[in-house]
Amino acid sequence: MPEQRLDQHLQRFYADKRPSEACLDRLAALAESTPAAKPPAPVKTRRVTPAYLAVAASLLLILFGGVFLLQPDHNANWLVAKEIAVNHNKHLAIEFPTSDYHELNRLMDKLDFSSVISKRLPPGQYRLLGGRYCSIQGQLALQLKLQDRAGNRYTLYQAPLNKLLTGIQQGEQVIDG
Repeated sequence: MPEQRLDQHLQRFYADKRPSEACLDRLAALAESTPAAKPPAPVKTRRVTPAYLAVAASLLLILFGGVFLLQPDHNANWLVAKEIAVNHNKHLAIEFPTSDYHELNRLMDKLDFSSVISKRLPPGQYRLLGGRYCSIQGQLALQLKLQDRAGNRYTLYQAPLNKLLTGIQQGEQVIDG
């Protein structure tokens, strides 16, 4: 059998086929009993004009600009305090256990500064437990763990001064979380 296209084959097959009189009568009765379909109502369409687009863009700009302006403006004190609080709340273990600052400086050779005993701490009141590396505003820093005579532990941070850190004032910062 020679290959034919499907539509040609179907045309030839159904060319001599005709519906019966009964089928034609049923179709005619069905057509008469069904009300004529109404054409769909025309839909009103609005053209989007450049003026509407400009107004929408302006409103979005005002909305998002307002959101960014309402964001709290955190100063350097708050930013550093927040980062220190995050470091502290991790409760990471001491990487370099030692009670000697000179030994700690030798062990922590990645620091480009030497750890020092804070002049703000009363002499003999705190014992060094050790230290670990941390980061303050993207700069490598030192996290010291100290213990007082009553057994309370404290965390002290040391970092080389940079432009941001020199502007920090002494005081307390309340950090949420």
